[in-house]
Amino acid sequence: MVLFKIAGAQIVPEIDMYPNETIFDLKDKIEEKLGVGIHRQALWYQNTKLKDEARIRDYGFRYDTTLILTVTPLPPDLKLHVLVKFNGSNGYVRVREMDKVSDLRRKVEKYWAIPQQLFTLRRFKVEMKDSYPLSAYYVTDDSDVELAMLLQPR
Repeated sequence: MVLFKIAGAQIVPEIDMYPNETIFDLKDKIEEKLGVGIHRQALWYQNTKLKDEARIRDYGFRYDTTLILTVTPLPPDLKLHVLVKFNGSNGYVRVREMDKVSDLRRKVEKYWAIPQQLFTLRRFKVEMKDSYPLSAYYVTDDSDVELAMLLQPR
């Protein structure tokens, strides 16, 4: 088995692969895990773009290898539906992939009438920072984002 860390954004998933599997198979697992379509993915290792048809063993990766994932951006006018989950009161918010997390937070504040200073947003258990674009957290159409309330001490 080869353990891959998939870097390139704020979320760094880990995926185990067998040496006889292909790079395309790895991209398929990335799509399952992150929701990013295979056709939008490019994987890089030491400044070399990996070929879909190549087998993992062809590259001689060690057990713990970090790959860089680049994602082809969506058209800037395309709006995504993002499911924001909050205590069973889930709701969809429309955003663009390159909108900032702060833009999504403003929409969530308006939707639930919760002041922004009282909540954070998380994707795959990673707290989303306002200054980053949503794409840095692999937010795609029908992605889930969790709204977490900040507890204020009394």
